[in-house]
Amino acid sequence: MLSEVFQPVLDQMRGVTHKSMGVVNSTSVLVSYVGEPVGDDEAFSMISSVQGNGRPFISNGYSCVAIGTRNIMEFVVYVKGTDPEEQKLCALLAISISNLQIHCADRYDKISYLKSVLQGNVLPGDIYLRSGELQIDADVSRLVFIVQIPGNETGVVQLMQNMFPEQDFIINIDNKNIVLIKALSPGYASDFAEKTAKSIVEMINSELMLKVFVGIGTPVDSINEIARSYSEARLAIEIGRVFEGEKYILSYDELGIGRLIYQLPSKLCELFLDEIFKKDGLEVLDDETLQTIDKFFENNLNVSETSRQLFVHRNTLVYRLDKIERLTGLDLRKFDDAVVFKVAVLVSKYLTSNPSKF
Repeated sequence: MLSEVFQPVLDQMRGVTHKSMGVVNSTSVLVSYVGEPVGDDEAFSMISSVQGNGRPFISNGYSCVAIGTRNIMEFVVYVKGTDPEEQKLCALLAISISNLQIHCADRYDKISYLKSVLQGNVLPGDIYLRSGELQIDADVSRLVFIVQIPGNETGVVQLMQNMFPEQDFIINIDNKNIVLIKALSPGYASDFAEKTAKSIVEMINSELMLKVFVGIGTPVDSINEIARSYSEARLAIEIGRVFEGEKYILSYDELGIGRLIYQLPSKLCELFLDEIFKKDGLEVLDDETLQTIDKFFENNLNVSETSRQLFVHRNTLVYRLDKIERLTGLDLRKFDDAVVFKVAVLVSKYLTSNPSKF
């Protein structure tokens, strides 16, 4: 992580000075460099020559400065050459790298703490206290997004860090799930969450050629409630991918009846389907019929509008609806029958997803 943070500074210094320089960690490993890299023996010699943090020294033709936090030496910054200008350059580079290191250490502490809060590993009474210690504003309204990626793609984290400002937090939960804790400004628009999720999906797709799913929780007013928003975002993805498999942006607020069905025991769902479809299940309906049903529901059971959008004669649509009634015993033109059928479709999707929690 730190190597990615150090590299831009080295690149900028190289562009101005054209010098070879880099950073070696306390175990003599070269973590970042520009120009000519040091060898293993040279790196070991640098670490062996350290006499204290902030004290410049010369090692095998390199100007060096040791840096660290909490009085522990963690890195040696070096510049090739030993004349006064190169020593001065190394001192300036050490200041820049040291400041970055302190900033990243502080940021890491905040990320680690917030990850524990999301996972319920911090006592409610300790949240405000610890937030104050880490200088995290506890009373800012926030919203949690979960970005689910195909696999371990480190580039996604870096890309999202570049997309969002300092007051937002990007947390890598595991190799498939990345959390964004987004600070909300007063009076944010109602479609803010949807637009933010859309920008994430589009940016990752265009930059990394990856298809991702984004789950959205609900806004919370204080930091001790973000675990709830996180849980809602997880459910949005988990449930939404069952009932809305074609969508990439899944909001907890829009789960509807699927949220209820997902909590039902599988056996109860099977009994419900057996009762509704006494002879045959939904498999008796072909793709054309299912498409007709979907469009009919989209148009609020309006026969004329559905036939127009399907480019079929009204009588053709009526014939198809009569066919569905013969096969299922449900007349979708009647509201009660339409509700039963819609629930049955969702229950069937739920069972097809092989739920294992019951």
